[in-house]
Amino acid sequence: MKLEEGFSPAFIDLAQIGRTDWRSVALTILLIEFLKILTCVIAAFPLIFLAHRIFHISYADKLIVYDLAEAAAYIFGLRLAFKKIVRRPFRSLISTDMTFDIRRCLLGAALYLPANALGLLALSLFYSMRAGTWLLPFRHFEWPQHNDQIVASMAMLIAIPFLAFAEELFFRAWLTQTLRHYVHSSIIVVALVAGLFAAFHTQYDLLGKTLMMVNSLGLSALSLRDRRLELAIGAHSMWNVCATLLLLFCTGPMPHGLTPPTTLDWWALVILKGALPYALMYGLLQKTRGWFAPPDARLASPDNGQPCPPLTFKSHSTMIKFKSFLHKDL
Repeated sequence: MKLEEGFSPAFIDLAQIGRTDWRSVALTILLIEFLKILTCVIAAFPLIFLAHRIFHISYADKLIVYDLAEAAAYIFGLRLAFKKIVRRPFRSLISTDMTFDIRRCLLGAALYLPANALGLLALSLFYSMRAGTWLLPFRHFEWPQHNDQIVASMAMLIAIPFLAFAEELFFRAWLTQTLRHYVHSSIIVVALVAGLFAAFHTQYDLLGKTLMMVNSLGLSALSLRDRRLELAIGAHSMWNVCATLLLLFCTGPMPHGLTPPTTLDWWALVILKGALPYALMYGLLQKTRGWFAPPDARLASPDNGQPCPPLTFKSHSTMIKFKSFLHKDL
């Protein structure tokens, strides 16, 4: 099948407008790992040798600083790699029209919040039917007892958008597009990315990693449907915001009468808390394409007849590559 003039390729196929040989992949990973070590060492110096002697820094605050250092390494590492090694526009990691729309990130966050609330409500109904009384799927509300908790949580809320942006750039964009070049099936690519995403979060147990895999599948579905990364960035950010606020305010005792969890309870948690919010978001986007269409509406809905905005590139050679890609058989 040949793409018509004016249409952009699928988001997952954008790797083909740059270098995709194994050397460029290996060099990109090595560059990111080197920058991760460098940024963490730079961040450790003021934390250990300067700030610790002047005022107390909690362990949670230190982790946030290191997380931000790693996020910076991913973002600047990919940007440098795309300029010097991969040789394609950095914004091709974000969208097929090489633009970044902050409003679409906010839309992803706004859509995920009520979808997550409905997922928690469904989970509450399930646990309540199991126990025979009304129960919540998390601990009771309780005001934070220590200022360190508030400071660490506020710092985390500020850092979350940058952390989500870095993870989405690496997993849902670069890794997905790179694996697609070697694996023809999009389903297998998304599954591989989900497994690697879960393995990346080493702090979780088996249930937590299962939730990570389901969340990764949902975020991949959003980015591939939208052919842009912003919705996934917004949803990922709001997912982490909700988790941070629960850890801050819901620290009271577990609901009275909560029965010991069974395998059915674990699967209900994975489906209702993990999969349901993304399914609701995906379904709403499908039903309301006119309301929630991306800036390039033809990318999400080829039959709506709206014009595709012109593509602009800094490099003329990149434009030639892109045009040749548009006309080759897929």
